[in-house]
Amino acid sequence: MTEHTAPQDQNPPSILDHFPGAERVTPRKSLQAKIVASIVAAAWPPLLLTFPFWPPHNLWSGLDTDWRIILLAVGLIAAPIAINRLAKAKRPNNAPWTRRAVIGRYVIYGGILAACLQVLMTLALAIVAGFAGESFVQALGAIETVVLTFGVIGVPLALMVGVSYALWGGICVAYIAYGKAAPPIRRPF
Repeated sequence: MTEHTAPQDQNPPSILDHFPGAERVTPRKSLQAKIVASIVAAAWPPLLLTFPFWPPHNLWSGLDTDWRIILLAVGLIAAPIAINRLAKAKRPNNAPWTRRAVIGRYVIYGGILAACLQVLMTLALAIVAGFAGESFVQALGAIETVVLTFGVIGVPLALMVGVSYALWGGICVAYIAYGKAAPPIRRPF
């Protein structure tokens, strides 16, 4: 006689399944949840806590605008766009998201956005510095200074700030704009 054993699970649970954020979530339908998530995601605590200690001297004066105000404006614009784009994103077999997946998407795309915006700002400032020079050599020196300062030094700093800002935003959106998904329907066959 042959001995029959119960079939074993092909995919045993991973150690990552024991960490928080593995539950399935779906976007909330209410507009209020999306608005609150956008505002809280843009309100990065390190950004807001520095305003009382170091008030901005230049609010809207062109190139001398305080970087915290620019960062807050970018967060207020990017957060609702990211919430809507992520809610419309398709997953294989229409599987619901997990909170970790929402946070991961925010961190990846937030870092990319920060690096791209820093490179664009470096290019714009290099063009302005090039045209501000009185001679060709002075223009080259000004462009070199801008590229070294804002490109070589600024891009890694912008990437660190962008990733940590996006991590905060992703956590806020994952827990405010997303609710627990209904359990999957198990069919007997």
